[in-house]
Amino acid sequence: MKRLLLYSYFFSALLGLEFDLSLGNAYNFSSGVFIHSQTGEGSSIHMKQSARTHGFKSPQYYSIRIRKSRYEFEMLHHKLYFEDNLPDEISHFEVTDGYNLLMLNILSPINNESFHHSFYYRLGIGTVVAHPDITIGGNRYYKRGGGLVPKFWADGYHWGGVSSQGSLMFKKDINKNLSFHMETKFIYAITIISLEDDEYDWRVEIPNFSIHLLGGISFGK
Repeated sequence: MKRLLLYSYFFSALLGLEFDLSLGNAYNFSSGVFIHSQTGEGSSIHMKQSARTHGFKSPQYYSIRIRKSRYEFEMLHHKLYFEDNLPDEISHFEVTDGYNLLMLNILSPINNESFHHSFYYRLGIGTVVAHPDITIGGNRYYKRGGGLVPKFWADGYHWGGVSSQGSLMFKKDINKNLSFHMETKFIYAITIISLEDDEYDWRVEIPNFSIHLLGGISFGK
């Protein structure tokens, strides 16, 4: 983590970019997960429950943003643990390496003189890159990869779907190149992934509606 902070400070100064690093946690609202057999073997499965995020459990929940002026690229390393009241056919269900949200954002200040531009809102839209670990009917669908820093080009990652956000951020300068921020995000995302083995081909639809609370530091000006 110290090395990441040093690199962030160096590149933000060198390239004239602003770099945000945030940690936090999320509350996930109950949503329906659908699992369909695409081969005609096995029955469709539907479960409706709220996942947990366990933001401070490894692998870490975090957000990284790179910003130029009001335009941003953000990678949110979100995680979903489905732990309670699983259907009989499912013994394990998590997307924790993770349920990654890649988004392009626009950041704007809230124009109120009393705030001195300390409050901002952002809107973003993008895609999902998910790394599932799911056991259906005793068969585990998982490929090792990921961890704290996802390797999206490695096995086990599934690209696709839509992610979106609206957020409110408070920001306070520490010095001319460093600031502190706190943020509340409202996220809606959905992804569809395929899980295959010699016998089954499952289509898994995983939506997520969640509220996130984050805090962190920003490098650059």
